[in-house]
Amino acid sequence: MEAPGDNENNTEKETLKTSAIISHTSLFLILIAYILLSGVKFSIYVALVMLGIIIIIAVLFIYFKRRLKGDNTSENDVFNYMTNDLSWRYVIYISIFFFIALVLEGTVKIVHEYSYLVVLNAFIIFIWVISLNNPIIHFLIRKSVKLSDIFINNEVSQLSTEMNIKDPTVYILNTNNRIANAFEVNSKEAYIFITSFLMNVLDYNEIIAVLAHELSHIKLKHNSKTSFINFIVYIILINLVSVGSVTNSIFLFPAFFLLLLVFVFLGVPAMKRRNEVKADLNAVKYVDRQYLIDALEKISNIDKIPDNVMRSLSLDHPSTAKRVKLIENSKS
Repeated sequence: MEAPGDNENNTEKETLKTSAIISHTSLFLILIAYILLSGVKFSIYVALVMLGIIIIIAVLFIYFKRRLKGDNTSENDVFNYMTNDLSWRYVIYISIFFFIALVLEGTVKIVHEYSYLVVLNAFIIFIWVISLNNPIIHFLIRKSVKLSDIFINNEVSQLSTEMNIKDPTVYILNTNNRIANAFEVNSKEAYIFITSFLMNVLDYNEIIAVLAHELSHIKLKHNSKTSFINFIVYIILINLVSVGSVTNSIFLFPAFFLLLLVFVFLGVPAMKRRNEVKADLNAVKYVDRQYLIDALEKISNIDKIPDNVMRSLSLDHPSTAKRVKLIENSKS
């Protein structure tokens, strides 16, 4: 027999899944409609077709929202996710963007001449929006169970209050006794995933220290900041190579690939390593630093994190020795 909590968890998973399918399908349809309509000679009827598609999607959103509210889930994370998160907010934002872009392309000469850049950037924005929605969340939730340990949940709630952030939902991800890891996924609603293997190898205080580290990522808004920087850099580089292809420039292609390689293999890992250090230093303001050090060393031994400096340059995490030294030298 399933417990009431299990039923609630299953309902949440199914609703999240449905919400994600509808919102992402809406985004995809808007993008396809824009690309098709931008290739047609502009007229008031073309604009009305695009506007009609947006209205249909808006009606679909309102219907789905009311249906959930009728199911008494308005106080649930599912309802908040659907109505407030990027998943639906950006359906509205990108719809307005595409409609304005379509009108400008049909009425402004210079925009029409560079319409390929409009379509390209519309596609980049579409991909960025999808990434902001963190579609992997729904897959991870389906493969996880909510953390039921009342003592750990209370600690997370207390730490969240101290850090002045909203309580995230903590899930245990089953990895079949492989991968000692914990990570946070943050959009409007925050989620923390900790693998079942890591739960088994760490003691209570070490688990709390690891969760404090993940809460620190949320407090410092590392995901949103990194995502925004990535978006700006990628959109500049992709536009660079696009212009280069049209103008047949022999200089922009090498510059693009060089900058891309440097950013992907050095820039992005460097940002993430910096975020890990900042999360460590913030976490030890709230928990005993020795517990975090012990947890990091256990994880390092299991996951075989290298201490070699050159190998670490391409990794998302600094070497454990460096992290431990910084934690020990911190003034918190």
